[in-house]
Amino acid sequence: MLAEFMHVATALWPIFFTFALGFIIGKLLPAPWVRLTGYAVLPVVWAILWVIGVKSGAVLSSLSESINTLKMALLYGGGTSVAAFVVLWPLGKRFVPTKPHQSKRRWQDLWHPVRECAVAFALVLAGAYCHRFGWETTPLGAQLLDISHWLYALLILIGIELAHLRFQRAWVAPRILLIPALVLASSFATGVAISLFTGEKLTTALALSSGFGWFSLSGALADQYLGGNYGGIAVVTDLIRELLAIAAVFLLGQRSAISSIGVGGATATSTTLPFVRQAYSYEFVPIAIISGLILSLLAPLLMTFFMSLSAAA
Repeated sequence: MLAEFMHVATALWPIFFTFALGFIIGKLLPAPWVRLTGYAVLPVVWAILWVIGVKSGAVLSSLSESINTLKMALLYGGGTSVAAFVVLWPLGKRFVPTKPHQSKRRWQDLWHPVRECAVAFALVLAGAYCHRFGWETTPLGAQLLDISHWLYALLILIGIELAHLRFQRAWVAPRILLIPALVLASSFATGVAISLFTGEKLTTALALSSGFGWFSLSGALADQYLGGNYGGIAVVTDLIRELLAIAAVFLLGQRSAISSIGVGGATATSTTLPFVRQAYSYEFVPIAIISGLILSLLAPLLMTFFMSLSAAA
């Protein structure tokens, strides 16, 4: 028991440290510099996806393994999305906007998130193709393809951005905090169900259910602790969850606002936020921000916790 506790603690402290370091740097940097560092997030995400592809190249080169990866990702991504939507549906009746909102659905607005997901898939596949060159066997390649370096760089950049986010007390009302709590509970329930249904190790299933749509982070963590096969599953799982969240926001009515925000998970602060703003009343925007932010903070901690337990077992 003590050995497992030490293993978990050893895995968690770099996450806390890098977040804290990024937050401190963000407090010290002036706002213009923080905006400049924001431009570095996307290239780091691209690098992470490519490295995941390289690490999972041996798996993705097999058609049967690729189909199995997609099947498991659909199970996790679809399961967590449906569970979050259903659990939050009754709660949506309590969030009635004070002003009616006429949503304007423009199909061209879907191009950006669909393109983002297509680029993510392409980068993973490009990395899988590059696996055949054996770059990871060289000293320089081993350093560049060490997923932990890119993961910590991403966490520092996210910490810098969080340092300049202004909070409002109304955002942490109990009824708003209930949304991420229910998303968390539904994700755990899905992980337990998948573990029982597939025979997957419980801690692994809970870890893969705790990415909340943050595909670059979940893929990097799964690759680091569980190997390239699970890294690929984690990436596709959370890409599916992101696409389903956008579809829910874009296609369903005003009564689905809270459920759609919950399906978005961590992406409610980023990719799905513009769709929430366009489809629903502005009153739902701070709800999406605080729910997504809480789940964004929990994702690396929960995934690291469960994966370190899985790796130690």
